[in-house]
Amino acid sequence: MRTWIIVALCFVPALAFAQPAPEATKRSPAELRQICADAMNADPTFSEAIVKTINEDTYLQHAKAASAVAKNEKHVILAYAAMWLLSVGFVLFLWRRQQGLRVEIGQLRRDLEAASK
Repeated sequence: MRTWIIVALCFVPALAFAQPAPEATKRSPAELRQICADAMNADPTFSEAIVKTINEDTYLQHAKAASAVAKNEKHVILAYAAMWLLSVGFVLFLWRRQQGLRVEIGQLRRDLEAASK
């Protein structure tokens, strides 16, 4: 019950202060595109700044993604190594068990031959 009260106290004020949608959202995408194009054509430094920002942001995003892949690569290698170790261990376990069964079968054959004589 307390949880619901806390949730209500946290989210109800946020809903009360919600702002109505701005006028820009009522415009069509074509109108917004035209406004952006006009602003870029009016000031060449503005368009250069946009291109520069986009290029820098794109580079930073690619650098972050490459770094994340490089960091996660270690985990992948460790996971493959662990799987190989488990596989080799399981194969060795089966091989040892098979050797034990062969010895036991040989012993049972000798016991059977001895019992039939």
